[in-house]
Amino acid sequence: MREKMFDGESEMKTAGAVLFWLFLFLPTVCPCQQQSITQFFPLADSMAYFPPIDQKRVILCQKRVDSWYVSFVGMRTESKVLLAVVTPKKLLSPDSISMTVAFNGYVPNTGKVPTWGYVYDRNADGNIDYMALVGGAAPFKPDDFPDFFPRRKEYLMREHLEYVIRNSKLIFNHWADDNYDGILDAVVHIEMDSVRDWVEQRLVIRSTNFDSTFDDAWAFYNSMNEQHGEVSVSANRIPFHSLEKPNDFMTWKRFQDKTGVLQLLNRAAKACQLTPESFSHPENRE
Repeated sequence: MREKMFDGESEMKTAGAVLFWLFLFLPTVCPCQQQSITQFFPLADSMAYFPPIDQKRVILCQKRVDSWYVSFVGMRTESKVLLAVVTPKKLLSPDSISMTVAFNGYVPNTGKVPTWGYVYDRNADGNIDYMALVGGAAPFKPDDFPDFFPRRKEYLMREHLEYVIRNSKLIFNHWADDNYDGILDAVVHIEMDSVRDWVEQRLVIRSTNFDSTFDDAWAFYNSMNEQHGEVSVSANRIPFHSLEKPNDFMTWKRFQDKTGVLQLLNRAAKACQLTPESFSHPENRE
């Protein structure tokens, strides 16, 4: 089935191209002050939602690690790693990655290749320490979201379905190793509406002592600079509404699973002989 992009694709192409070239010509030397997830997130999130979709993509290196193929993808116009893709078989066409939301009828989805993300080496040591991973696709609540919109499993009329399409995007969850020891200790993760299949807000969850316990958590919607929402903080688990189920928990086990992904990518990066110069090191100018 042919993938259909949401309304405003031309505007996204223009914005994505501007952001891409700004990103490309920023200094490739890591800033002296290493950036935490809260400092780095705004730029990484902008790159994810305004991608250079008009640029031809190429596979810079592909290696088999255990039972997975890990591909590092960049733009043909440069040699910097932009994406990491994990697939059970060889990735033959990097352009098959849908960098914006696709649809199956009215249902948003991630396209043909769902297991990929943007990767960064913030401290220029040749290791990936930040991943913005695709976590699915869903509509995001706009500021004027109507309170009377149908709830989960209620009938959606045509105008409701069109409203879903207009507001749908890929979901990116941002995972960071903020003390650069190879273990993830911070995430910016989407949270769904408890009664609708819409993204409600984002959660910032961190172990600021790097001791496998949660000690900092808060919520926001559009910008980290806006008023923060309260989140119930527990050392072992934090309740939230995930894409998979309304009543879920963020646990350290979930962090460990994503750390496994990080370590898989870094094993592949080593096999590909990637260096600090292989990655872009954008400076957060916000």
